[in-house]
Amino acid sequence: MPAPRLLSILALLLILPFGAPAGADDADTSDTPKNQIVVFGGMSILDATTKNSYRLPDGPNFPGFPGLPGRFRPGQIPDFEIATSTSLGNSALFGVRYSRYLKDRLAVEADFEVGPTHDLETNGEVCVSGRCIGSGGFDQLPGFGPQDRRMAQGRRVTALQYGAGLAYDITGGDVRPVVIFGAGGATWSGSGRTETDFELRFGAGLKILFGNLGARVDVVDHLVLDHFLSGKSEHNVQVTAGFLVGF
Repeated sequence: MPAPRLLSILALLLILPFGAPAGADDADTSDTPKNQIVVFGGMSILDATTKNSYRLPDGPNFPGFPGLPGRFRPGQIPDFEIATSTSLGNSALFGVRYSRYLKDRLAVEADFEVGPTHDLETNGEVCVSGRCIGSGGFDQLPGFGPQDRRMAQGRRVTALQYGAGLAYDITGGDVRPVVIFGAGGATWSGSGRTETDFELRFGAGLKILFGNLGARVDVVDHLVLDHFLSGKSEHNVQVTAGFLVGF
């Protein structure tokens, strides 16, 4: 997700509560339950990509085929290149979050979520002297079987994410904007090997309370500094909504 769009969503979450009745900001928070559990679902928005290119070197001078004059020399052999692109995309998301208030508005949180449907797709093309055949045409080539078709269509990768951090309620009352900071990890399986990435987290949310029950919406950027697929920083933006229980 582009950074301006993410910032717009975060800003909207912070602006909405100020339509609450006057005096909500100054409401007493002493009766807020010290513990909260949120069961949530949502979307993990990710676009991590890695690209590779393989080019055959110029061959040595060798005799021509029978019936053809002369000899092929370096520079006379057509350029032959294979380029591949592997991308990891979005997923549905399910999880649970536990919060414990240290003070009236400051809470420490821990969470665990599962993203079971990240799409891992590999596309490629073969180029000969600048003329390319895309991966969509590979299934027309001789010897292209069912296993190759499954590889071209991609596979599903499951992400297990876990972490902890701090959440601060900007206001008291029944409608509360929240800012979130933390860190955690993500373990990826299904790509042929299991990988674990460290991530930083920052974002915002909104709590709507009805006594000990309520709802919570969050938009949190999970920043992976060295993603296992691309080897660079990637933003995994998680948009979630869930049911809250305080006790």
